Amino acid sequence: MVILAAVGEKRDPTQIITTAYELATAFDEELQVLHVLPEKDAEEHFESIQSVDEFSDYSFTIEVDRAEDIAQKFIDGALGDESSGHISAVGRIGDPTDEILAAIDDIEPRYVVIGGKNRSPTGKALFGSVTQSIILNSERPVVSVMEQ
Repeated sequence: MVILAAVGEKRDPTQIITTAYELATAFDEELQVLHVLPEKDAEEHFESIQSVDEFSDYSFTIEVDRAEDIAQKFIDGALGDESSGHISAVGRIGDPTDEILAAIDDIEPRYVVIGGKNRSPTGKALFGSVTQSIILNSERPVVSVMEQ
């Protein structure tokens, strides 16, 4: 099985990744660190690089690679040289909630590790919460690492 850590750019992913790594080590499982690049951001970046002649023939898959590179940088920053075992960076493009849930359906991880922060019920209702949506809609166990 796999331990899936979903990380974003809005908060420091170190605690999420280290918690997921501890679970992966304890259960002798593979760790996949997923970063979802919002579709709008990916499209804007892709359009801007296509205007440069040397990138005009690039496909949109470069944005998936970019999301994967971000996940790898998060892994390196959180674990450095301490990591051992099977750790992989995964990138996706789209709505973070939808893509995380799709990844959960695809790989059926033992645990999903995500970040969260304390919000009032009104804040959650007005702004939504990826964490809340994952907890409510995932069929796999979710470990929520609260922001300190």
